[in-house]
Amino acid sequence: MPSEQALGAELPEPFRIAAAISSIDMATTRLIRNQNDAMQDLVEIINQQSRKIDMIMSYVLAAQDHPEQRFHTLTFGAGQLTYLHPAQGHGQAPLRDQLVRLKIFLRDEASAVYCYARVREVTAGEYGQHIVLDYARIREEDRELLVRASLHVQSRQLKARAQERLR
Repeated sequence: MPSEQALGAELPEPFRIAAAISSIDMATTRLIRNQNDAMQDLVEIINQQSRKIDMIMSYVLAAQDHPEQRFHTLTFGAGQLTYLHPAQGHGQAPLRDQLVRLKIFLRDEASAVYCYARVREVTAGEYGQHIVLDYARIREEDRELLVRASLHVQSRQLKARAQERLR
């Protein structure tokens, strides 16, 4: 497993840029929340500019995504991730305690995380094996990004459930 310095050196440039943009977006969001209603037009212009940058960043990050190495994530959070290793098409599933390199693409956040994880558990599922990974080497800012992304997913799920109850 690489040291923290080696992980930083090996980090692909688009991932580094995405993390920097995410940090800037967080700071901008905090500033915007403190503005009064008279600044609403300016706030909307800033939000539109941010959406344009997110679209460009999503395109750049897509070039880092290789379909032959793509897996479906079942759950994720700040400490672990579970993905589906299909029964066919992706070779042998990793073994327990094996170290794996991850590229986690967060499309809704227009960002990505590059890290290493260790296989904690491998269980059989209906469509393949469920692989539970614990992050072994991850940058702190990427862990924070995963926390925000998981909170956004939970928020969307809660809103969807609330709308279902209203129907």
